[in-house]
Amino acid sequence: MSQVTEQIKDRIDIVDVVREYVPELKKAGVNWKARCPFHQEKTPSFTVNPDKGFWHCFGCSKGGDVFAFVQEAEGVEFPDALRMLASRAGVTLEKTDQAQESKRSRTLELLRHAASWYHQALLKAKSADYARAYIAERAITDATRDAWQLGFAPDAWEGVSTYLKSRGFRDDEIAAAGISSSNDRGSQYDRFRNRLMFPIQDVHGSVVGFTARKLNQEDVGGKYINTPETDVYKKSNVLYGLSQAKQEIRKQNLAVIVEGNMDAISSHQVGITNVVASSGTALTPEQINLLKRYTKNIALAFDPDAAGQTAALRGLEVAWQQDISISVVSLPEGVDPDNLIKQDPQKWQRAIAGRIDLLGWVFERAQASNDITTAIGKKQAARSILSWIARLFDPIEQTHYLQKLSSLIRVDEAVLRGVLVKNRRQSVSAPKEGRSRYGDRRGVDSNAGLDASPKKPDILEQISLRLVALALLDSGREIEPAILSGQAFQELYKRRQELYDGRIEQLDITLQGAARSVLMIAEEYRYAPSEDQAREFASLAARLKRHDIQRQIAQVRNSITHAEQGGDMATLEERLAEWQRLNQELQHHHTHAAKEEDN
Repeated sequence: MSQVTEQIKDRIDIVDVVREYVPELKKAGVNWKARCPFHQEKTPSFTVNPDKGFWHCFGCSKGGDVFAFVQEAEGVEFPDALRMLASRAGVTLEKTDQAQESKRSRTLELLRHAASWYHQALLKAKSADYARAYIAERAITDATRDAWQLGFAPDAWEGVSTYLKSRGFRDDEIAAAGISSSNDRGSQYDRFRNRLMFPIQDVHGSVVGFTARKLNQEDVGGKYINTPETDVYKKSNVLYGLSQAKQEIRKQNLAVIVEGNMDAISSHQVGITNVVASSGTALTPEQINLLKRYTKNIALAFDPDAAGQTAALRGLEVAWQQDISISVVSLPEGVDPDNLIKQDPQKWQRAIAGRIDLLGWVFERAQASNDITTAIGKKQAARSILSWIARLFDPIEQTHYLQKLSSLIRVDEAVLRGVLVKNRRQSVSAPKEGRSRYGDRRGVDSNAGLDASPKKPDILEQISLRLVALALLDSGREIEPAILSGQAFQELYKRRQELYDGRIEQLDITLQGAARSVLMIAEEYRYAPSEDQAREFASLAARLKRHDIQRQIAQVRNSITHAEQGGDMATLEERLAEWQRLNQELQHHHTHAAKEEDN
């Protein structure tokens, strides 16, 4: 398997892979840097080294090769990361025994077969006449139908289940994938019957579930039903159409989010392809984090009815927490994106182009919802708008919108500011971490699901890290390993030849994180003049040596105290001599350091 992984690594640029998840990754010398995607931080400490093919975060100490990155970013096991990257690299994996396949890979294969079966049923089954007529009525072309792999679930108890079992899948696997259900007697039957099927894909294009639309109003169940939560399908982690839209989202630097699957499909059909669907639910932090791989600009285009506006508001609240630039696409009353596209695709394009920023939408909504000629209307409008203005961190922005609100409801700005201050005093203070230009963030916890900000690295460990990196570049640079802070750096200094050769995998797992850090720093130093490297090495070594002497002095001082208290004159005399010697050595180092600074 190692031969296959090396083949994949040779064909894949780790920077390209990481940038799909961390679009702000920027070149910094020989490395690439960004804020870490795996913990909250303000200063970039996440580094990728394309030459050595690995990444490392100096903040949370996570790191590894491209497989480790995909495992961490996707929350998958190695076999799944291998499959995903092999597909990307065009490398064919040998067919493994079912017992060796990961459970996730097996489920994805089952769902791929189910999607294909539903699609063929739509194309060929006599009972799909009504489904085909519905698609034609919605003006969906054959090419679009096939590209999105739309399907049909016949009104049969064991249609797709029988097919899947013929392909070698067990009843328990079919049920676990959300394709079948069980009755009171324990018998299994197809979950979806007489419905139009919309396969739901993850960001990589693998089918993870289905949305099924009712075709006969007399049938039981809601208009739309989804696959239940499974090992591969978490509704809050998926956006419909993202695998098809992600490249255009990155190109346009904008993601347009609509409510319905058909809205997204219709938009793609007319060539406006930076569009995804929330499938009729409010946005989640996980979905926003998915989009942040490709853009930090989103536009919500939800229906103008009450339900759509409520969903939009919840989506805005979530996006607000995630440091996203937010805008809203205004739609005519009673018209959704699909309707607008059928009227004229240019109207949809103009609606997107004419989107308004978040606060502009908040003002419009408050004005439309309240009679601002009355005292109660002014109060309600102000309450709604001030709740958003309060979150603005920049005082200029805040003053701008306070002045705008003052003009709108004809209430003095000072009065509004007083209300703002009063409300803040009554509110629970938000955490300082996670602020951007939107200061006070309440509602969804932006740190949910993420590691807490790690402790600031110890300065002595940072000096030790740089010393080992510099020693790596020149075997003639030697120090006493004992002055290095921490066993890891002491051990890596002793084994620097292995480190120089890049044999990280041969090191103990407890050393590999520190080893990646050393190699990253070594790359930063590599192109500096050798005399600058030598000067830096001497300066850092002297700092650690002085600290080591100070540590020894403190220990001897304690021994002197104990010897005095115990009346042990022999030990006292010995420790006093040692104390004097160490102080002379420390003075010598201080004098030498002062001369170096003068030079």
